[in-house]
Amino acid sequence: MRRAEGWPPESPGSANAWLLLVTTKPPTWRDPLFVWRELPPALGEAHEGFFYPDPLGFWAEIRHWVEVLMEQYVRNWPIGDALAITTLMHLGDETARLPWAIQVMQPCLVLFLDDPSWHASGLAVKQVAHYVPDPHRKGLTYEGFWGRTPDGLLVGKSPQHPAAHKLYRAADMDAYLRAGPRVAAA
Repeated sequence: MRRAEGWPPESPGSANAWLLLVTTKPPTWRDPLFVWRELPPALGEAHEGFFYPDPLGFWAEIRHWVEVLMEQYVRNWPIGDALAITTLMHLGDETARLPWAIQVMQPCLVLFLDDPSWHASGLAVKQVAHYVPDPHRKGLTYEGFWGRTPDGLLVGKSPQHPAAHKLYRAADMDAYLRAGPRVAAA
């Protein structure tokens, strides 16, 4: 846990995350009735931040994405167990947090939730593109990808941010999440 000193604010998760979700967007999901508690990273249990009852549905969408990603590796896993090996990191303007997070957590899978976090990563990945159609605007699609770094880290960039869940159909996003190459469970 000492290696996790300097944990970024508003980044719930596990110090030994198997799945690392990365975004640059500052949170806008505050609920006026529920206080967000800034807690250190968890170890062996789901961080309570994943269960925050935000009015925008961001955390509900994150829980769903984690469930879909994890079902590729372990069927019928309780969501609390899946979240116990997940971290959602807000990079903000501090892009040096990403190499630090990868070194500290040593994840097997990194999913970038937005273009800015992906472009700031500097990771080299041979990409396989995936597209998610916009259900409201005919002909418009959002591009994401899956791939691996030269050292074997599975990396994806989501076609849409989870906060934009009204701009994609759940079935389309689930298909993207399931399309990632399989890796051995940690």
